[in-house]
Amino acid sequence: MSIPTIEYRGYALSAYPRQEFPLHRDPYAKGQRQFSCIVRIDPIPAAGVKAGRYSTLFGTASPTNEDDAVDLAMQYGKDIIDGKVQATEL
Repeated sequence: MSIPTIEYRGYALSAYPRQEFPLHRDPYAKGQRQFSCIVRIDPIPAAGVKAGRYSTLFGTASPTNEDDAVDLAMQYGKDIIDGKVQATEL
């Protein structure tokens, strides 16, 4: 399994998707599976600077597969770097 990573304005963005189960995280529960993502922002070069990890906040629609979750997480990371979003680190 590879971790999707892109470079953006001197930072490396990595996204870690995970599947969330409905109803108390029961994998056998009926209902639509949803995905969330953690985005990690590393400065390039690292030079002893701690990487930031952020839980992606999806607007009105939740992604229904890993690819959509990763795409949204990467955009969220770009928005954090550009200063469009004030996010709290994990």
